[in-house]
Amino acid sequence: MEDKVEKGLENYDLSVKRRYRHRGGWLLETTQGPVLLREYEQIRGHFTFENKIKEILVMRGFERIDRVMKNRAEEYVTELETGEKYVLYHWFSGEECDLRLKSDLALAGENLARPHRALEDVCVLEEEEPAMTTVPLLEKVQKHTRELKRIHTYMKKKKQRTEFEIQAIACFERFYEKAVEAAGRLEKCAYYRKILEEGGRYCHGDYNYHNLIRESGHLATVGFEKAGKGIPLLDLTYLMRKTLEKNGWDRKKGMAILESYAKNIRLSREDQEFIYIMLLFPEKYWKLLNGYYNHKKSWFSEQSLQKLRSLGEMEGCREQFLKNYENGGSFL
Repeated sequence: MEDKVEKGLENYDLSVKRRYRHRGGWLLETTQGPVLLREYEQIRGHFTFENKIKEILVMRGFERIDRVMKNRAEEYVTELETGEKYVLYHWFSGEECDLRLKSDLALAGENLARPHRALEDVCVLEEEEPAMTTVPLLEKVQKHTRELKRIHTYMKKKKQRTEFEIQAIACFERFYEKAVEAAGRLEKCAYYRKILEEGGRYCHGDYNYHNLIRESGHLATVGFEKAGKGIPLLDLTYLMRKTLEKNGWDRKKGMAILESYAKNIRLSREDQEFIYIMLLFPEKYWKLLNGYYNHKKSWFSEQSLQKLRSLGEMEGCREQFLKNYENGGSFL
């Protein structure tokens, strides 16, 4: 394998000092800066489309991304005589975005607004978009809500229950009510219906701290494998949810992201309602119960039990954060 990597690198004007396994490829320290070498077969289904998205972003000023490097033949994909194909990406030296630091969170919110703004008027790309296999959001939320009810019914019927099941039953109503409300509100949500009518808008699709690298006071954005037409505010709510969960639903941490995003893209009341709905749905509770149900029902890990207990303890903080919207129909 390493011999083939060496062969692939011979097609680029690079002097490699060190290399490490990273993100399913090779991270190379070179005299021209860090680069990431990946096998083309791992990314071929999305590569051409993803590259076009990146070209548009760079052309519109969003340059700190994992752009593909051309080889000596001015081609993006390098093919060896043995048939293997490789792709080389510009990379960044730095740490992942720290969800505990308000300064990093503010950078993350501002950084997300930039590609959303750059792509908002892009309707159709010449390159054929990869087939979308994701379930529509409303259908997904409704399905997860039904699953909560089904799992609860299953646990209630058991004569002998584990501690996990006892705890899950005890807090079920509190979480289930929010799931039902979220599903009902999403069906009527003006922002969601507008995005559906438009056929979606181009967005990152996997905007999390692993894909944000802090370097010299700026953020670089990588991991565009899920980029495509979707719901831009899902990028925002995904990052907010992860941040709030890791920080005990600390209002200041969540608002650092939201406010910095809103300084660059105006968030209407309809937009904020969608954000509220996505944060209202008890995603982590559903994940815990779904994981339990899809494995051996009589088995549970101590880690899952601790997560469930922690979830119950934090629910008051989550409800307090959501009241920021409920009290006036706006977070801002």
